[in-house]
Amino acid sequence: MAFAISRLSDPTPIVSSVPVVRAEVMWSIHGCYKAVMKPLFSIVGFLLLVGCGFQLRTWDLASAYRVVRIESHVDSSIERDIRGAFESAGLVVVEEGDADLYLTVEREDFEQRSDMFTGDGRVAGYQLQLRVAYQASEASGKILVPLRTLQEQRSLPLNRANVVGSDAEKRLLVQEMRTDIVQRIVRTLAVLADQMVKPLDAS
Repeated sequence: MAFAISRLSDPTPIVSSVPVVRAEVMWSIHGCYKAVMKPLFSIVGFLLLVGCGFQLRTWDLASAYRVVRIESHVDSSIERDIRGAFESAGLVVVEEGDADLYLTVEREDFEQRSDMFTGDGRVAGYQLQLRVAYQASEASGKILVPLRTLQEQRSLPLNRANVVGSDAEKRLLVQEMRTDIVQRIVRTLAVLADQMVKPLDAS
């Protein structure tokens, strides 16, 4: 018993080691999250958004227009996203023939540039920019929206420990920017449609 008491008489080393161990465990968990879980959540989020077709907010366009024709000069999914937004707003989308509303996507430009660096000068993240130029007109030829360029940007931290996760997060951010631009296009047209309908209601 005397030997046991002398061994436990000074508990300071035992107690003081607990915070150190706890800190090491917390940093280990944090590192695991950054390397594995965060990219995994990005991939899952990307798949969920793709699976549900990026459900856009619905705007009232059917009160002023019935048929819309989209002409796209770019090779991307933005035409599909715009089509989905128009259909959700109650419009009929056609690929040819006459229409009440004509929307032309003239250009889509994507740019990625380094904007974050580590202490030793290595790239730690990127800035993503997406620009879309479009214009809209009526069947009479009246220009509703002259050629206009919309821009969105996002920050993408670089995860060198999980390149696949970083790529998935990049695709997610690009689609988010594209979706936001589509929303802005449709919102602009909805405001114009509302301005057209109000004078008719007043009369």
